[in-house]
Amino acid sequence: MGQWPIVALLLLFGILYSFGLNSYGMFLWDEAEYASIGRSVLHGQGFAISGVPNKLRPPVLPLAGAAGLFLFGEQSGDLVLRGIAGGFALLALLCVYGFATASFDRTTGFTAAALLGISPFFWTYVPHFLSEIPFLVFFTAAVWFFHFGIYRDQRFFLWSWICWALAFLTRYTASLFLPVILLFIAVAWWSGGADTRGRLMSRWFFLSPLAGLLLLGPWFGREYITFGNALAGLKQASQQLQVYMPEVSMPWNFYLRRMPALLSLGIAVLFAAGVIWATWRRDRFSLHCVLTAAVILAWFSCYRYKEDRMVSSALPFMAIVAAVFLRQATGRLRPLTRGAVLSVLLAGIFFLNLRVARPVLERWVTLGYPGFVDGMAFLRQHATPGAMVLGANFPQIHWYTNLRVENIPEENELSEALRHSEWVVITNFEPMQKPYVLALARLVPMDPTSGESAVFSDKECVTVVVRSQKLLQALGR
Repeated sequence: MGQWPIVALLLLFGILYSFGLNSYGMFLWDEAEYASIGRSVLHGQGFAISGVPNKLRPPVLPLAGAAGLFLFGEQSGDLVLRGIAGGFALLALLCVYGFATASFDRTTGFTAAALLGISPFFWTYVPHFLSEIPFLVFFTAAVWFFHFGIYRDQRFFLWSWICWALAFLTRYTASLFLPVILLFIAVAWWSGGADTRGRLMSRWFFLSPLAGLLLLGPWFGREYITFGNALAGLKQASQQLQVYMPEVSMPWNFYLRRMPALLSLGIAVLFAAGVIWATWRRDRFSLHCVLTAAVILAWFSCYRYKEDRMVSSALPFMAIVAAVFLRQATGRLRPLTRGAVLSVLLAGIFFLNLRVARPVLERWVTLGYPGFVDGMAFLRQHATPGAMVLGANFPQIHWYTNLRVENIPEENELSEALRHSEWVVITNFEPMQKPYVLALARLVPMDPTSGESAVFSDKECVTVVVRSQKLLQALGR
């Protein structure tokens, strides 16, 4: 058969994902941060947003974005960066195929990659220029290489720690790698033989982490020089879920209940059957996948605030377990019959999941679109180059205008901020906007023909763009 099935699969998914590159209208806050940092790097201004160094976002995704903008230009920035995200998605499918094939066979690898690619969450998340899918690639590779290092060849430990470092430089949640490998080591030491324990006592096991630390060194150095603390970004990231939306508290079993929606009901059933099969047959690789997925779900279930994307790194492990069950269930069939049965099953799951993914990709838009994008076009047209803009959703304003942006200050500091800025952007959809700001829009008469102020709205969302001087006059200051 050669490698043509996975090549055909990647080509198919490349075409499929390309149809969704224009989905969601505009970038979210987080996407705009990554995109702005990438553009700043491209322009030689460092890891910064509107000239302010950023410590929260690790470098892999912004660097990938900078490379994409360099190669394909900045004119279609959103489309280029979403294409980069699509490339990471295809890399994730290739990663799953490669490890599943190495552990079982090509049929299992092909099936696992297909199941991951058509799972609703993964499918609909591809157009987002966010770190979850790139992280998923490096984290799963790190975990599987570590497994291979324990049970096959200790030299895989080196590749595991390199992939872990890349995962850490993509999302700080790569620290979750530590409890996973500690469980792997405990299981191996308890149930493994002399060869397994020998690999755990090898020089490769003890020295390979140095390769990961070597890759992290430049980033830690930058953090220390810029912020005085090499772990400044990790510290801020570790507090995000604890302080975000303090009024919201979700049940402990939120992620368990969300699994059928993330995977689809069909894949979730196959995964559950795969867990039973792996336990019954004591299949080591499948059980380690189950263990890793369980650690991820349990870890993030402990937080008060929960969001689907937090546990997305569990999906490749679940896809492999589901694929292994499918492969074993059809194992006694003749090759042609087995291929036909698997093709029909995958096609059926694909069309069922298409009914879920298509409405999301075609109808869902980022809150504020299209009025906000129209407002940013107005701002680009009327603002002087390098003008200072005040706005609550400053990463999005900066990305779509390339102007200097600061957050709107507290009310007692507003007058001074208006005197040192040229424009103000006020919205009714940004949750981080201070409560008093929205009322300011009612003080200024809107006249888009004057080039001094304008309002852009759809049924629910409103974006107001007004000159700072005009707002200052309306305030009588």
